[in-house]
Amino acid sequence: MCDCTKQVETDIQKLTYAVEQRLRLIDFLLNEYGTLNRSAIMDYFGVSSPQASRDIQEYIALAPENTVYDKNAKTYIKGVNFARVWA
Repeated sequence: MCDCTKQVETDIQKLTYAVEQRLRLIDFLLNEYGTLNRSAIMDYFGVSSPQASRDIQEYIALAPENTVYDKNAKTYIKGVNFARVWA
């Protein structure tokens, strides 16, 4: 196990239950549909736009190669090197 995997596991252990659930949804949406935007998180969990943005940034910090922002579509897309954080 590389140090980067250990770091992700350590970071995940520090998350609150609510944040972890939102990050799991992000991971699922990217894996299944290949796209993600704030409104998906806002609609599903009833959180504010700033909270959804923080969740996406938290996910990017955990798995930086999993997503890329498409400025034209104004959405996040699945990265070429995508690997599920939660299986």
